[in-house]
Amino acid sequence: MVSTRTPTKTWVAREGLFQIGKYPTVKFTTAATLSGAFSDSGYEISSAMKNITVTPPETSWEKQDLLGKTNEFQNQLLDEKPVGTATITGTLILGEDEILSDLLISGTAVSTASATYSRYQIGNKSSDNRVTAVVTMHKASNAVSFGIEDGVVTKWGDVRVSGPDSHWEQDITILSLVKNFYWEFMD
Repeated sequence: MVSTRTPTKTWVAREGLFQIGKYPTVKFTTAATLSGAFSDSGYEISSAMKNITVTPPETSWEKQDLLGKTNEFQNQLLDEKPVGTATITGTLILGEDEILSDLLISGTAVSTASATYSRYQIGNKSSDNRVTAVVTMHKASNAVSFGIEDGVVTKWGDVRVSGPDSHWEQDITILSLVKNFYWEFMD
């Protein structure tokens, strides 16, 4: 028997939320939803984000040809390869100068001689840059969330300050192992 499911909800951007925080300060538990993990920790940055793409882990298979044939077909089997990684990519709309620098860029702030500026370096491994991030779409009794825990920011894109939208924006990519990727629906 084939059952037909008719979509009853179309998600729109205004129903979305992007949250990012420092791991392990923000961790997922069964006591809260993915987005609720940020409330429980008391630590989150909810940034405006656009051009969001969530790429769940992919399982790949490879065909292996074997000797002989069965019923005129070549003997074969499918070999499962290790499951890939998950990513969340998007463009952050930044509204404050150091809102993400001290959270995500590996390295610590170094005060300058005048002590009125802080300087950061990408790639300085004096601190860990592990993050937890969640993309949530929520409206009334419908909700879906995608979460990455213990992920790393692998790409800091170009900082654009003079785009057509007249705001400061920057592309980022967050990567995680398959065991740290979650997909959650409201029942």
